Amino acid sequence: MSTRSSTRNLFPSLEDPERTIRRGTRVDPNSLNDFEEINMAANGNGADGLPPAGGGLPVLDLRTMEELCQPTLNGRGGPIAPINIQATNFGLKNDMIQQVQNSCQFHGLPGDDANKHLDKFLHVIQSIKVNGVTDDALRLYLFPYSLTHHATAWFDRLPRNSITTFEQMAKMFLGKYFPPSMVTKLRNEITNFRQHPDESLFEA
Repeated sequence: MSTRSSTRNLFPSLEDPERTIRRGTRVDPNSLNDFEEINMAANGNGADGLPPAGGGLPVLDLRTMEELCQPTLNGRGGPIAPINIQATNFGLKNDMIQQVQNSCQFHGLPGDDANKHLDKFLHVIQSIKVNGVTDDALRLYLFPYSLTHHATAWFDRLPRNSITTFEQMAKMFLGKYFPPSMVTKLRNEITNFRQHPDESLFEA
C-alpha cells in the first residue's frame, strides 16, 4: 500500500488557487452593508457620515477585556443610603454590634417569626444611645447585623441606596418574610377552625 499516492489523490493540486479561493468566498452585498452600518455606528456616525440625530444603532462598547476587568467603585455600596449625621467621627462600635448579634439573629428560615424578630431587635436597640445620632439612624445601621444566613443574602441583593428610613427597612423585611399571603393563610386557619367529634377542645 502506497501512502504517498493515496495522499496525492486526497488532495489534488489546484491549477489556479487564487481563483478557487475567490469563488469560495463570495461576499453577500447585504452582509457588507450591515458591516458598514455597524462600523459607522461604532464610530458614532450614520449613513451620511454624521452622528445619528435621535436613534439608530446603539454605539458598540469597544473596550478591551483588560479594561472591562478593571475594578471600579461605580454601582457598589449597600442597600442603605448615606444618612446625614450630626455627630463627628461616628462609627458603630464592636460592643453595639455584638449586643445585637448576641441578642437576636434572624436566619430567614420558614419557621422564623419576622414580627417577633423586629420586636426583639427594637427592644435591644432602645438601650443604645449616641449623641448626635438619631434612633432611626442607629436602628437602620444596626439592623443588618441582626440578620444571618439566608436573611443576609436577601439583604445584600436589595438595590443600592434603596433604604432611607428604618420604617422602610421594616416594611421590606416584613414584605419578604411575613407577606400578606401568610397573613391570609393564618387568618383562614383561625376562622376555619373546627373541632372533630372524636377529639377534645384541648386536642383541637
